[in-house]
Amino acid sequence: MYEMGDNNNNNNTKPTNGNHHESEDVDIDDEKESIDSSIKRRRQAPPEDIEIAEIDDDDEDEEEEDDDEEDDDEEEEEDEEEEDDDLVVIEKSPQPSNDKTSSSSIPLANDFEATAARLMKPLPDYPIKDETHYVWHIKDWSGIKEEKVRSPQFECGGFNWNILLFPKGNNQSGSVSLYMEPHPIIKDDNEQIPDDWYVCAQFGLDIWNPNHPESHLPSGSHHRFSKHETDWGFSSLIDNKSLASSSIPRLGNQLHAILENNQLNITGYVKVIDDSSTGVLWHNFNDYDSKKHAGFVGLNNQGATCYLNSLLQSYFTTKVFRKLVYQIPTMNNSSTSSKQTPTVPLSLQRIFYLLSTSNAPVGTLELTKSFGWDSSDAFTQHDVQELNRILMDRLETAMKGSDIEGKLNDIFVGKMKSYIKCVNVPYESSRVEDFWDIQLNVRGFKNLQESFKNYIEIEMLDGENRYQAGDDYGYQDAKKGVVFESFPPVLHLQLKRFEYDFMVDDLVKIDDFYEFPDKIDLKPYLDEDLPAEIKNQNWNYKLHGVLVHQGSISNGHYYAMIKPNGNDDVWLRFDDDKVWRATKTQVFHENFGANEITTEELSKLSRLEQQENLLRRVTSAYMLVYYRESQLEEILPINENMREAIPEHIPRQLKEESEERERLERLKQEELYYTETKFITTSTINNHIGFDLALDSTIPKFCDETLKGTSCDPISFKVKKDDPYYSLYKLVGKQLKYFNEDDDNDEQQIIEDDKNLPFRLIIVCHRNNHTNRVDSEVIEENKDKTINSVYFKSFNRKFDEFLFYIEEVNKDINNINQAIPSTTIINPRDFKFETVFEKINQVGTTVNPEFKFHSIYDHSNHMILFIKYFDPISQEIRGLSHIVVSKDSVISKIIKPINELLNFDPETNLQLFEEFSPSKIDKIDTSLTLNKLELSNGDIITVQVPEVAELAGDKKFKDLREYYKFMLTRIHIQVKPFKADLDEEDSDFVVEENKNGNGNSLISPSDTLSSNEELDDVSTRKQIEAAKRISKSFDFWISTLYTYQELAEEIASKLGSKVDPTYLRIFVLNNQGSRYPLKSSHHLSTFLPKTVPVNQIISFEYEILNIKLRDYENLKSVKIHWLTSLLQYQVFELLVARNGSIRDLIIKLLHKVSVSPKDYKHIFVWSGRNHSYYDFVKFDRPLEDLEDDIDLYAGIFPAEIEILTSHDMIKRFVDESVNVEDFDNEFLKEEFIMSRQLSKDLNLIPAFHFYKNSTYHHGVPFIFAVYPGEKFSETKERLRKKLGLGLQAFEKIRFALADNQDKGSYIDSDNEELILFNEIGKVQLSMSLALDHPDRSSRRTGQFDKGISIR
Repeated sequence: MYEMGDNNNNNNTKPTNGNHHESEDVDIDDEKESIDSSIKRRRQAPPEDIEIAEIDDDDEDEEEEDDDEEDDDEEEEEDEEEEDDDLVVIEKSPQPSNDKTSSSSIPLANDFEATAARLMKPLPDYPIKDETHYVWHIKDWSGIKEEKVRSPQFECGGFNWNILLFPKGNNQSGSVSLYMEPHPIIKDDNEQIPDDWYVCAQFGLDIWNPNHPESHLPSGSHHRFSKHETDWGFSSLIDNKSLASSSIPRLGNQLHAILENNQLNITGYVKVIDDSSTGVLWHNFNDYDSKKHAGFVGLNNQGATCYLNSLLQSYFTTKVFRKLVYQIPTMNNSSTSSKQTPTVPLSLQRIFYLLSTSNAPVGTLELTKSFGWDSSDAFTQHDVQELNRILMDRLETAMKGSDIEGKLNDIFVGKMKSYIKCVNVPYESSRVEDFWDIQLNVRGFKNLQESFKNYIEIEMLDGENRYQAGDDYGYQDAKKGVVFESFPPVLHLQLKRFEYDFMVDDLVKIDDFYEFPDKIDLKPYLDEDLPAEIKNQNWNYKLHGVLVHQGSISNGHYYAMIKPNGNDDVWLRFDDDKVWRATKTQVFHENFGANEITTEELSKLSRLEQQENLLRRVTSAYMLVYYRESQLEEILPINENMREAIPEHIPRQLKEESEERERLERLKQEELYYTETKFITTSTINNHIGFDLALDSTIPKFCDETLKGTSCDPISFKVKKDDPYYSLYKLVGKQLKYFNEDDDNDEQQIIEDDKNLPFRLIIVCHRNNHTNRVDSEVIEENKDKTINSVYFKSFNRKFDEFLFYIEEVNKDINNINQAIPSTTIINPRDFKFETVFEKINQVGTTVNPEFKFHSIYDHSNHMILFIKYFDPISQEIRGLSHIVVSKDSVISKIIKPINELLNFDPETNLQLFEEFSPSKIDKIDTSLTLNKLELSNGDIITVQVPEVAELAGDKKFKDLREYYKFMLTRIHIQVKPFKADLDEEDSDFVVEENKNGNGNSLISPSDTLSSNEELDDVSTRKQIEAAKRISKSFDFWISTLYTYQELAEEIASKLGSKVDPTYLRIFVLNNQGSRYPLKSSHHLSTFLPKTVPVNQIISFEYEILNIKLRDYENLKSVKIHWLTSLLQYQVFELLVARNGSIRDLIIKLLHKVSVSPKDYKHIFVWSGRNHSYYDFVKFDRPLEDLEDDIDLYAGIFPAEIEILTSHDMIKRFVDESVNVEDFDNEFLKEEFIMSRQLSKDLNLIPAFHFYKNSTYHHGVPFIFAVYPGEKFSETKERLRKKLGLGLQAFEKIRFALADNQDKGSYIDSDNEELILFNEIGKVQLSMSLALDHPDRSSRRTGQFDKGISIR
């Protein structure tokens, strides 16, 4: 039935280009969408052929070819036409032919070499190990009865191969299924097949008519075969009906069917690929060990932090930087007990250490938390360049004052010179600036060298655009440009792959083909005037890092290609949590991007070629890292042990944290077999201040975590759950010294002596009113059970801890008095708790035989009560002890023994109150019995003397109910002085001597700042400094029921007698550190929650005013920006009378800024909203008319004021005429003259700043004068001076005209003839000038601005 066919070994090992087989055309938009959606998978995967599937077949013995075991694990294709997209279809031939090619130029089935070349394209950088083909002749197709059959084996690349055939499909689908199977060759019967065997192979399967080779169906694929994936192929190759038909649409109109005369051939093609260069060809990365195979570990992705991971790996592999990071002082932030988030430098040190030592991927959550990021930041892809600079700023700040201050500059910072050099005279204006990276244009350039040439391209200033070279030379032809003075050892090149497009109003990605070299000589881009010893140095740079973006602008993935060593040529791909070796082609050619091709060109490509083109187009480098060749040994030291540079506290801290995690894990395990048992003793009650009997962790509101482990916290033990209950008695007896440590009392002996023991355990349970009270003993029938059983039967597991009160018979109040009789009567004014507690302790463990326990079960006649005393002198309530009394007795009978315990006169008529709950303290009628009062076991009675208010005097609590109320509402606060900058002190310490009683100004505009006022300012500053000397920080407890006045009085009392509380201004801080001022009319309850846990510390700040707070509150706080240029400003928050005007605000502002009186007439005030220009502001405008969301700006702007006053739109701050000779600034003078001359003809337009997206504004908006006839080059130069920017920084700004909807287009800055005035006149709509550049300010206030920050 089956015959051996041709087996042709062709050991061709020459690598060639290309690696995809032919396929039919598909819709390009669909393909792009599929590529975008698959970017996140990121791993190397086989192309989607007809259907590539794996048979889960463990049968590898060729002798079991006829095994009929059913394989039903494979999925069938749902769409037959889609599954055959990759078939090579032979067109119909006019007649049978044995020629090697058909008329369609597609090779015939018996042209094995051509078919193999068509199905198995070469792979760049991967040599061919071996290749062959084998023809399987099937003489009796219908005679195949087995569900699956295997061909005879053939050898290739050290493996035996066979074709696996399912004539009716591997799921009985009626379609032929065809697979390729390799088998490791066993040379010895005793030899075991290694578990990690694999073979990478391209393969093809061609089913064809033996007599008519033009009728065939070739298919190709590739796979990494292994123990877990032993076969790969096509599950629905062709249905059986089509196999015997000559009329198949997808095969064309053939004269002959593939299956004729009940026979056909199947040719198997195999090309074994040598992947030893990377070891990961077509790897699925399941169970992949990065450390083992690549020597590095990856970083976990938090959601969208792949861009951060790629940057961190680039920094980590730069050894000189890693060593520098290790040297940053972080010891003070390294305590593992601290709840404070580690700083950025410490987090970076820890990550670098873990990347060096860990065998598993490292997390970055701690680092992003140190940035101040939350989960939303982790799912937001930020700008890498911006993150890079902010991170460097943070590290620079951390290095200040240390031995390594400024060392970052030695690694990453170069110098560039912006210059204007006259052609005909020896005059040059230049400025040298530092750079951390270089941004290079991609659009319109083919490679890195062209971008560098563009960067230093010279602009000629000639004709009407000549340069003013000073008084000596006048206007001259000049060359304007940028050159480099030096390049840093580690050079970061930012490729501008992302740009804002006005036409689509969004960021776009530039996918154009753009090459970068492995090595580049940067000498041509250095300043020609540099000394020869500098220019003649080796300025060659070697590529060591390629940071890649794959995907579209809205959906993409980042990874890094890095060469970590300087002495080899090994490249690694750092892709989040995986690291693997990469080839040169994968590093370079696959990250160049690809030019867009026409639809016609696209239609000529196969489906896989289209996929390849689209993938290449969306995959491109956006950042390159070059190392200076001459400093490679410094950047990547070969023999230096980097671990020696690691700070000692880093591994120690991580070890401690690891041990802590292990401890917590052990505790979890112990919880399975152990339980925690707690005991309250009389000593616990004595030391507890608060509600109930002891510190209670089940009620967070009242549980002060700082008291855990102290004497007021119940004693805690870990006990085995299956130990007998009476073992607790043995434990307690030894703890309280009733039993000696070496006593061998067993549980049985304790059971027998149960009634004679000097103590017993009383259950403490949770009541419905959320209090914990002593209840009763464990019932007799449960005492012989296990500890776990007692807990389940006697406690409420939902609320109760396993908690007991240890009732010691000799510490009943009656028995204490009998054992230690009172000898001295004291006045309650002289009472001290310590005296009483000493008496209780004197009782010791010796028990009077007469002392007996009374039964306190529910049916008995006795109950146990707990007594507390309120001392008005110490202002405390403390527990004393317990007392067992008869339920029928009158409650007043306990007064005498309590007086005796307190050493008071026995006739003292103590007042009794029941501590029913924290919010309910009820006075007790002492004439009633316990039954009538409905008292029960465990109730708490608090007593006080009748003259309590008199004894308290001027102290806070006149009565125990006031004390309880305070304890219920108390909060712990921390108070510290408000640290204001000197420029902000005006809002802290207000002196308003320039106002009369009506709030009107007493200063005329002409004498705005007098010498007296300057003295006042000095006086104010002296008062500020005096107040700061008083200032100090402290913490204490207050009640949420306090008024502002009560809080101020408390704070003033802590500051000292010199501070008047009416002069205190107090702020409350939220969890984010935001500060909110309190008003004098406030009650704390209006802004604090009703229940604040005692562990939560509320932060307050205070400032000492020099006027009373109530007077201060009648002032209005106004924020204003004072500009020294359109980009440089100070922000002042000033206080002026609510009924004041803008003029009053400016007068106040002039106390803070240095302005010559002759410039007062040029003061211009305008407003903005969301960083857009809103309106100019007149000086007589009432402050009350200003909207809350308006920003105010002011500065010296003579031209703008001249234009507006000439049109009677505004009046000057000082009504004086302007003499042009008064100007000290030549630029301001020229602009003023031009504005005066052209005031009737010019245009005033609003202007705003934005970056990448025109709807997201930043910076200070302004108005700008546009003059008729002024060339745009002159307009730009004027604007540059108004912005206060250098040439280099200004050249990076792009200009646009935008309408009211922020839509518009960029201005062609290169057009020498362009006149902005004319461009504005071409449109009917009002236009704004838009400046596109990054926001260099750390302040971002736009409501939609989600800019990156490290807080």
